[in-house]
Amino acid sequence: MRFFNITLILLLVLSVFVCNAGDLSDSEVDALFNRHKAVLWQPLAKSWAEVKSKMVAPVENLSIPLEYHASGLVKARLFAVKAQIFTNGLVFATGVRVNLYNAKGKPDGFLKAEDCIFDRNESHGYCRGAVEVDKGTDLIKGVGMYFSISNEFIKILSNCEIQTERFKANLGRLL
Repeated sequence: MRFFNITLILLLVLSVFVCNAGDLSDSEVDALFNRHKAVLWQPLAKSWAEVKSKMVAPVENLSIPLEYHASGLVKARLFAVKAQIFTNGLVFATGVRVNLYNAKGKPDGFLKAEDCIFDRNESHGYCRGAVEVDKGTDLIKGVGMYFSISNEFIKILSNCEIQTERFKANLGRLL
């Protein structure tokens, strides 16, 4: 249910930090932006070409659960136009959509990506190309993404665009 709530809370906190930037030390700013270091997703990025080259017998229109809630209901389900599951727990997929579900099994947003490598053992993934995250009234787009379902975290790697209806008043003071 809260897969992206942490990220959205981070955006709200960041807006407060922008307003009070003089109150933050350099180490506090570094800690905020470096909570999920590249060391978490770089192994997937480095193995990208090798894993993609091993995708010799992809399945079409794959649908598999990626993670479950404690109740046993699906938390995240992968849909892919083409994908291959490897014995080491990696999945390489193209035309990716990951549907998210809350603890009651109701739809709770989705991720979209051109191509993605997902580690089922660690419950995180790395995507290349255009990416999109939709969570209610919040839409985040960009190029490249690291995401962790278990840690409820996303990181857009470049060209990030955020559209939200959460900031209704006093936005002018941020500019």
